[in-house]
This record gives sequence, C-alpha cells and structure tokens, in this order.
Amino acid sequence: MRILVTGGAGFIGSHLVDHLLGQGHEVVVLDNLSTGRMENIRHLLEHPRFRFARSSITDRTVMDRLGSQADVVFHLAAAVGVKLIVERPVHTIVNNVMGTEAVLQMALRYGTRVLVASSSEVYGKGAAIPFHEDDDVLLGPTSRFRWAYSASKMVDEFLGLAYQREYGLPVVAVRMFNTVGPRQTGAYGMVIPSFVGQA
Repeated sequence: MRILVTGGAGFIGSHLVDHLLGQGHEVVVLDNLSTGRMENIRHLLEHPRFRFARSSITDRTVMDRLGSQADVVFHLAAAVGVKLIVERPVHTIVNNVMGTEAVLQMALRYGTRVLVASSSEVYGKGAAIPFHEDDDVLLGPTSRFRWAYSASKMVDEFLGLAYQREYGLPVVAVRMFNTVGPRQTGAYGMVIPSFVGQA
C-alpha cells in the first residue's frame, strides 16, 4: 500500500514508519518538525520506498497532493508535551483541530482510510478503573490550559466519527497512553522522558 504518515518524524510516528517499510509498503511522511526530529528518520532518507515532505498538515495544497496518492493515512501529527500545551494553548487547539479537519477533508475527497491518533487524555479526570470508551468525561475548567489538549483531542475524535457517520469515510480513532522508548525527547515537557532522563 501507499501510506501517508502525518507526524512521522516524531517518536511514535518514526517507529510506525520503520514498521510499515518493513512490511513492504511505500511511505510518505509529512511533518513540519515542530516537535518531530530529522534524527528520527535520517536513516530512512535513502530508502527506495520512503519520501519526506517538510510541511504542515494545514497546508491544503501539500496535503491534497500527498493525500491523492495515499491508500491509508495514519494521522499522528499534533501539538504534544505538557510544557508546549500550557505555554501555547492557541497553537495546541488550532493545530490539533484544524489539522485533523484538513486531513479528514482530504481523505473524503479521495476515499482514503484514516487512523486518527488520539490520547488517553480524553478520559479526563475519570475515576472508574478500568476506563471505558463510553464513560462520561469530566475535564477541568477552561481557565486551566492543561485541558486544551484533552478537549482538542476529543474534538478530533468527534470529527472523525462525524465524517464516518455522515459521509461513510472509514475512520478509526486510537487512544494512546503514555509511552517511552528510543527517539523520544523530553524537550516539550513530556513527563516520562524527563523522569527517565533524571533517573
């Protein structure tokens, strides 16, 4: 298959790209390198089935060109990291929501399957363990910018599910929990790598 990975130069995205290439797929990474890093994909630059485009998912011309050639989109691009989210809430909300909308509009034009990467943050202050996808959600006040990320990822899920219901677009949302591993950085306030680095 021909696969587009948004945010493919990030920690999780770059490992996904390695896996997809190992499965024999053609992969294009779209990443503006705001939190992703070239070091994460440098080993792939000469790979015959890999291409990299440095641009934003909100650049509709680039998104349309790359999306028109894709069978599947793994949409991982997002504002991430506690420090970044608290310091730049507008950036967080606009990039996450408008970026996902741009991906879904492109996918609808070409009938492309989409995986939207969400977050365990959408469970909010959930007290029930284990979490369930249909649990009610309690978030903090809008004056606490920490919740901008949770709310924006919830809207991403709402958008994906709405495109599926209204237009029949094949969309899957995946809620990721905290992860740690090679290529991860604590530069943007990601909590776990900071703890690991201090240890």
